[in-house]
Amino acid sequence: MAFTRERQVSANGLDFFVAEAGVAGLPLVLCLHGFPECWASWRYQLPVLAQSGYYAVAPDLRGYGFTDAPKDVEAYRQSKLVEDVMALIRVLGYDSAILIGHDWGCALAWQVARCYPKSIKAVIGMSVPYGGPAPVPPTAAMRKLFEDRFFYMLYFQQTGLPEQELEADVSHSLRCIFHALSADGIADFNVKPDDTGFLQSMPVPEAQPRWMREEDLAYYVERFEHSGFTGAINWYRSMDASWEESRNASNWQIPMPILFIGGLQDPVLMFSQKALQRMPDYMPDLRTVMLDQCGHWIQMEQASEVNREILAFLEEVDGDKIE
Repeated sequence: MAFTRERQVSANGLDFFVAEAGVAGLPLVLCLHGFPECWASWRYQLPVLAQSGYYAVAPDLRGYGFTDAPKDVEAYRQSKLVEDVMALIRVLGYDSAILIGHDWGCALAWQVARCYPKSIKAVIGMSVPYGGPAPVPPTAAMRKLFEDRFFYMLYFQQTGLPEQELEADVSHSLRCIFHALSADGIADFNVKPDDTGFLQSMPVPEAQPRWMREEDLAYYVERFEHSGFTGAINWYRSMDASWEESRNASNWQIPMPILFIGGLQDPVLMFSQKALQRMPDYMPDLRTVMLDQCGHWIQMEQASEVNREILAFLEEVDGDKIE
């Protein structure tokens, strides 16, 4: 993608692929993607941030694309991922950064900000609200809520089967997922109680949307055909271990300026309403924006609006807080 520079950097013992735009030395904005994605989910934000005076960097996160993917599930605990982010900030030549995260990248951004509040100047999170500490392990809460009904995060706890399904035809898998969780596809998304696979209820789109053209999709397909899905799914398999290692933490407040952007048609946000309601309890400097006709892929589906909100937020909190 022509507007970015791409390179490999070593951080926290791994080799990371990063895309960057703008001039090093300007305020660093580090963009963290979700599942099943890669750095290119920020293709609509990186050039805009660069043109606005920021050094914008988006890595393929641990387990994704052309970044290393350790085999051990324990290597994907949140504490490891948090240290990835901090190591990336340092190897890029900075002591602090602004974080932008979506999906798993949003959940990760919250944890980085919680653990290193003096190093994170501001956070822009999308899709996954922050609800503070959870009383029970994530999979226990999910089993209680869904009982015998299918839920993809529980399905992903199985060894091998999710990869077998998603890797059978990577193009088909990604085509279905991006469509089904978008505003256009959510009306057709129908999870039945007896579904046994992630893709069963996801219709194939008749045509690719403007925000995920065939050439865009091909880029994602290339990366997942290279990496496979195991590293990405290991983020889900590590949820309980991550909960266990943080359950006795006391620092749940996130004090820096926060912007949360949600899509009104995002099924992940619909599932997380309690956390959304609790966010103000843990974030004293919070702004929330909800976008209509927007599904899960917020920064792609509504790129122009998201870019306006990002730049307005950064302008608002600019100065001593983020210089």
